[in-house]
Amino acid sequence: MQYKDLAFYYDKMMDVDYDNWIEFLELLFKRYDIDFIDKTALELGCGTGNMTLRLSNLGMKVIAVDISEEMLNVARTKVKNKGVIFINEDMTELDIDKKFDFVFSFCDGFNYLIEDEELFNVLKKVYNLLKDDGLLIFDISSEYKLKNLIGNNTFTYNEEDYSYIWDNYVDENIIDMYITMFVKEGKLYRRIDEHHVQRAYSKDEMINFLEGVGFKDVETYENYSFNKDKETSERITFVVRK
Repeated sequence: MQYKDLAFYYDKMMDVDYDNWIEFLELLFKRYDIDFIDKTALELGCGTGNMTLRLSNLGMKVIAVDISEEMLNVARTKVKNKGVIFINEDMTELDIDKKFDFVFSFCDGFNYLIEDEELFNVLKKVYNLLKDDGLLIFDISSEYKLKNLIGNNTFTYNEEDYSYIWDNYVDENIIDMYITMFVKEGKLYRRIDEHHVQRAYSKDEMINFLEGVGFKDVETYENYSFNKDKETSERITFVVRK
């Protein structure tokens, strides 16, 4: 299963400026005069809770969903006494009877939806869960990044207490990622193997899906900035109003 044993080493592997991401959201809300204090937020694919914590610190009432119970266990240690509700659930099977002011998905969550039907159904559920004028904000690793920078490449990392080998293979729009990690436990190293699959979506594809479920107002940016995304952008952020 994805993000099982790897969950406990995820934060070490990731090089993400979460503070910059949350600063972008604050500036976005101020730019459009959007009140976010005490508003309800649903976070899909919350992982180890790095953005969950920051959303809660902004004053939002957060429900956070992830398919991996192991990732949620790590997240719970970060978000103590914040009133966050965690749900262990696959976003494709999302079953929540509540309306939200915001829905978020950070760090490739939608890239893991590899079938058209999966993405369409998740977006349709999100549309129905949002209040009128509610915002869906998410990012994807771009088609350029997955096909040209990650695909068919191998990455390695080595420290005294852990190391990994990350092999990637591209077949049309599908990227298979094989991660082998060696973690020091006493005098020996334990081997951890995980297989991840992502789909490379073009910006236009994603916009077509969004409009197909009823969203009308879609803006895109390069990463979490106000720069216009371009062909070589590695991460594209979508800001979508119902």
